Amino acid sequence: MAAINTISRSVKYGLHYAASWPGAPLSVLCKLIWMIVLGVGQTHQYNYIIRHYKVHTLIEIIDNISICLPFSLVCIKLVIAWTHQGLLRSILSTMEEECQTYAVMDTNNLISKTAHWCYRLTNIIISTTMASTVFYVIGVFTSEGVNATTPRELLLKMDLPFDTSKSPTFELVVIVQYFYQASSAFIFAVFTGLLLMIVLHIGCQIDVMCQTSSETPYKNEKQLKFFISRHQEIILFAEKIEKFFTYIALSQLITNTLIICCLGYLIVLIIHIENGFPMFMKCVVFYISVCSEAFVYCFAGEYLNIKSKLIADTAYEFLWYDTHPSKSRLLIPVILRSQRGFSFTLGKFANLSMSTFAAIMKASGSYISVLLAMT
Repeated sequence: MAAINTISRSVKYGLHYAASWPGAPLSVLCKLIWMIVLGVGQTHQYNYIIRHYKVHTLIEIIDNISICLPFSLVCIKLVIAWTHQGLLRSILSTMEEECQTYAVMDTNNLISKTAHWCYRLTNIIISTTMASTVFYVIGVFTSEGVNATTPRELLLKMDLPFDTSKSPTFELVVIVQYFYQASSAFIFAVFTGLLLMIVLHIGCQIDVMCQTSSETPYKNEKQLKFFISRHQEIILFAEKIEKFFTYIALSQLITNTLIICCLGYLIVLIIHIENGFPMFMKCVVFYISVCSEAFVYCFAGEYLNIKSKLIADTAYEFLWYDTHPSKSRLLIPVILRSQRGFSFTLGKFANLSMSTFAAIMKASGSYISVLLAMT
C-alpha cells in the first residue's frame, strides 16, 4: 500500500510547473522561460498604464491596475521560491518523513484525514482562482458585445509593437494572453495552497502528539523526553515556514489590500451602471478569489497559535505530580514556549491572525470610500 502523504498532488504539479519543485528536471530552462514571459508581459502592461493614464478615466486606471498587480505578485513569489530552494526542499522532505515516521502513532487516522483535506482544499483554491480567469474573459468579451461601437480590445491591456485589431492576429494575441493569465493565476493559487497544506500538516502532527500523550499519559523519563524533543522539532519546522513565507505574506497582503480596494470600488460603481452585468461578472469572482487568498494567510497564523496552545494544555494535563520533580520541571519550558505561540508574521514585524484579516478588509473599505468620494 502506498504511504500516506499530506503533500497534495495538485500543489506538487503546480510547483513543477513554476520550476520551484526541488530537483525538478530542466528547472533552469523553465525559470528562464518564466523570467522572459513575465518580464515581457509586465513591461507591456505597465507601459500601457503609464502611456494612457492622462486619457483614461479613474475607473479605467483602477481596472488596469487591479489586473497588473496579481502578475507582479506572481513574480515576487517565484523569486522568493527560487532563492529559497533549499529551505523549500527541507520543508517538503520533513513533511514526507514525518508522515512515514509517525503514522504508527496515529491511531485515529489523522494523517490520512489531513491528506484528504489537503487534497480537497488545495483543489478548491486552485479551481476558484482559475474560474476567475474564465469569468474575466467572459466579462471582457460580453461587454464588447454590449458596446458594439467600441473597437476590439485585447484581453489584457497592452501596447504591442504591431497592429492587433485585424484577424487572425487579434485572435492569436488573445489566446496567448489568456494562457499567460491562466498560468499566472495557477501559480498564484499554488503558493496559497502550499501554505495551507503545510499548516494543516503541522497541525496534524501536533494533534497526533497530543492525542498519544492523552491516551497514554507520560509516566517515565523516556516518554517525557520524546514529547519535549517532538515539540522542539515542531518549533524548528514552524520556523522554516516563517522564514519561507514571511515576505511572501507581506507582499501578498499588501497587494491584496490594494486589489480588494480596486475591485470593491469597481463593483460598487458597476451596480449603478446600466448594462454593467458583464463587468460585474468579470470582477466579482476575482474579488472572491483575492479575499480567499488573504483569508488563508491570516487563517494560517491563527491556526498555528491555536495548535500551540493545545500543546501547552496537553503538557499541563500530564500526571506531573506522579513524577520526580526533576522530571516534571522539564515541562515548564514547554508550557511557557507554547503559550508564546508559533510566529507567522508579515515581513517579521506583525503577526498574522484573523484580526489582521479584519483589518485588511476594514482598510480596503476605507480606501473604497475615498475613491468613491473622488469620483
